Amino acid sequence: MKHLYIIIYFMLLPLQTTADDRTIHIYQDADISNHWESSAAIQKGIEVAFAEIDNEIEGFKIVFKYLDHRGNVIRSKRNYQEFISDPKALAIYSGIHSPPLIKNRDYINENEALTLVPWAAGGPITRYPDGDNWVFRLSVDDTQAAPVIIEFALNNQNCKSPHLLLEETPWGDSNLLSMGTVLDQYNISDPEVTRFSWNLKNQGARIILREIIENGNDCIVLVGNALEGAVIAQEMINLPAETRIPIISHWGITGGNFHDVVTASDREGLDLHFIQTCYAFTNQKQSKFSKQIFAQLKSHSKNAIKTPNDLKAAVGFIHAYDLTKILIQSIKQSGLTGNMQQDRRTIRMALENIDRPVKGLVKTYTKPFSKFNENTNYNAHEALHGENYCMGKYGRNNEIVISLD
Repeated sequence: MKHLYIIIYFMLLPLQTTADDRTIHIYQDADISNHWESSAAIQKGIEVAFAEIDNEIEGFKIVFKYLDHRGNVIRSKRNYQEFISDPKALAIYSGIHSPPLIKNRDYINENEALTLVPWAAGGPITRYPDGDNWVFRLSVDDTQAAPVIIEFALNNQNCKSPHLLLEETPWGDSNLLSMGTVLDQYNISDPEVTRFSWNLKNQGARIILREIIENGNDCIVLVGNALEGAVIAQEMINLPAETRIPIISHWGITGGNFHDVVTASDREGLDLHFIQTCYAFTNQKQSKFSKQIFAQLKSHSKNAIKTPNDLKAAVGFIHAYDLTKILIQSIKQSGLTGNMQQDRRTIRMALENIDRPVKGLVKTYTKPFSKFNENTNYNAHEALHGENYCMGKYGRNNEIVISLD
């Protein structure tokens, strides 16, 4: 009898191993060290969406793997190599930074790495010149954001002579092109431009601002992240009140602790607006659906997040939640075989052919993606568009106040 038990044990062992092996890995490649707020918000959005289906889909358990590229393009590529070599890897989310995605775009697509972008806004990210495009974005896109930012500066802020203050990265390059195109339509064909590097210090920012104001520019269009944005804002506040000029910013400044460094009292002396998508948990009107999702977030965070003001870089959560809901629908359409290379291919095709509406926080998505064509379907891998973008500002309690006018 003892021998029979041993035989049965070894007969069942492979079945048990197979059952335990039915997992899929969902990755994130982001700057967790320097921009942990945006990275953590994205992670929460992914996890809350998957928690709605008990972290299991098509018979596979979901395991999350979060990798830190620390803003380094080479390290990001190494993280992608880890993803590609993982036989259980299904999809990889990015973070706040555009440069790793732009620089490694060919590598990502050539290796069929299914990439989901809930924040990074660089225009080229989703425009790989091939029909088999592996990068899908639900976020602000520089190409479509430029008109919103520039028109707000010129029309709402009455700016006559804007100065483009852009970080010296591929993200800055992307905005120089898109914003320059829009300004040209307003007969501002040669705008003043200043570039700055990451880790900009106060003295450097002070010199830049002095030159911009002495040049006669009457507003700044800023493209930068929270660290450098806070330095620039602090130096603007330090100027005499009569010399300060408005700052109209891309949304990179909202991805970190900008509002802690540049406090509410500091911001009283600063005319600052930035682009966002049009939904926020701090919007005055909240649907029953959005209240339900926030309740799920509170439960998921074990009440570390109690009010919308507690959720830092909230747009990361919002976009990642919506994008994950779309991913879940694509998996349900395509099914899973356990061969992740094959599954990534069928899911990529399903993402371009979502066959039913997906309810999200920003909107309900009806066929959010389609087959990319550089000439005839340029925005095919963009789930959001210009009509989904709004301008915002910080409120007294560091909340983001969206202008829905």
